[in-house]
Amino acid sequence: MAAPVSIRGVSRQFGETWALRPTDLEIKAGEFVALVGPSGCGKTTLLRLVADLVAPTSGEVRIGNDTAAEARRKRLLGLVSQRPAVLPWKRAIDDVRFTQKIAGKVGFDPAKVLRDFGLEGHEGKRARQLSGGMLQRVNIASAMAHDPAVLLMDEPFSALDEMKREEIGEWFDRELALRPKTVLFVTHHIDEAVMLADRLLVFSASPGVVAEIVSVDVPRPRDPSFRQDPRFVAIAAHVRGLLMHKAVALS
Repeated sequence: MAAPVSIRGVSRQFGETWALRPTDLEIKAGEFVALVGPSGCGKTTLLRLVADLVAPTSGEVRIGNDTAAEARRKRLLGLVSQRPAVLPWKRAIDDVRFTQKIAGKVGFDPAKVLRDFGLEGHEGKRARQLSGGMLQRVNIASAMAHDPAVLLMDEPFSALDEMKREEIGEWFDRELALRPKTVLFVTHHIDEAVMLADRLLVFSASPGVVAEIVSVDVPRPRDPSFRQDPRFVAIAAHVRGLLMHKAVALS
C-alpha cells in the first residue's frame, strides 16, 4: 500500500556549502513526483534524505507516521539506481528473491512479477544474457518485489537510448496502475518527467533551491499520444522556460 511522504523544513549542508536549502513538500499516497534540474542542484540529495541515506541538517522526513529511519528499518522503501544493481552471478528471479530475503517480506510472487514485467522466459537468465532494458526491468522488479510503500528512483532510465527509455517509462506507468506506489523520481529529462509525474519539483541552478512546483493534471497511466497533446507541450515548454530563465543547461 502506498504511503504519503512529508518533507518538513528539510535541508542539507556540507561545511559552508548548501546541497539543499530548507524544503517543504507534502506528497500524497500514490502520487508520482519528479525532481528535475541541473547536476548539483539538490535533486539526488533530497532523494537520499528521504531514503535515510544521509541525515538532514534541519527538518524531518516522515513516511506515513514513521520517520525516514523507521521507514527504512521497516522496509517501506524501494530504491532504484541509475544502473541496474543486479548480481552478475544470480539469475533474474534470484535477484528478486534476494531483495525479498533482505526485506524479510515476500510482497509479490517473484515469478509473477517478472512475467508481468514482460520477462517471462527470461527468469533463469543472468545479467550478461539480458539487454539493458531487461536489466532495468529486473532492477525495478527487485525494488518493488517486497511491496514497498514508497519507490525512490535516481535517474533509472539514463543508461537507455531514447526509444528504449520511452518504452520502459510507458511500461512503468502502466505497472504503477496495477501496483500503486508513491514515487520520488530524479531525472534530467523534462519530457520524461512530464509524461510520468503528477507534479514536477523544478530546481534552479542555485544549490538546493526549488524554483517552482509544476502540476500535470492528466490522469495516469498516460497514452503515448499524450506527447503530442497541447497540454504536454505547454507544460514541457514552461519547465524549460523556468530552467532557461535561470541560465541553466540540463546535463
